[in-house]
Amino acid sequence: MNRKHGGQEGSVPALRAALRAQLESWPREWLLDFAVERLLVDPELRRVLAAGQRAPAAADAALSQRLRRAIDEAVGVRYVDWREVASYIARLERLLGDIRSFAEGYPVEGVAVLRYFVKALPRVFDHIADEDELALFCSQLARVALGLAARVAGAARAVAEELLAAWLADEHGRFSEVPELLVEAELPADVRREVAAAAEALALQVARTDSHKSRELSSLAARLR
Repeated sequence: MNRKHGGQEGSVPALRAALRAQLESWPREWLLDFAVERLLVDPELRRVLAAGQRAPAAADAALSQRLRRAIDEAVGVRYVDWREVASYIARLERLLGDIRSFAEGYPVEGVAVLRYFVKALPRVFDHIADEDELALFCSQLARVALGLAARVAGAARAVAEELLAAWLADEHGRFSEVPELLVEAELPADVRREVAAAAEALALQVARTDSHKSRELSSLAARLR
């Protein structure tokens, strides 16, 4: 009896491999028809399918909220003394790494979290005694956001324009690399044109209040076209 049971257990990997090989040889439509027919007659399989569809969405939302809370906590510090700058930047980099990992599995929500990070980070600008460490991190954040946005339909334009808005509002020079990063980014031609138009509109908007940035925006628009 035990030998028979052991033989069955030992045959499972071989049987699984054989079944997998057979299914891989089927055309896609055959596989879909086969799966649908099985689902029609097996309520338990339908429940498994429904649960499988809900689980990623639930995990997506839970991880997203946790990362957003972590961002709020990171930028909500009262003050970062110069002696604490290195450890604080390391904290931001770990958080960015977590978001990148999240975006690998959930690119749409991952990019949304990165956009949230870009908007939230300026809250700490007046509360840190750094030299250029935070500016370097802002450049890193911008690169990651642009790179991952390219994987999500329609996200590249939004991310590019939001980075441009962050650069325009930044009085500390932390996002100073954004114009150059936008030029270097491998954006689709239509996105480049849209970002160029946005830069041109912003140039006109700030012409009276900040002539220097207005000229930079006009130059950026020309380089993007």
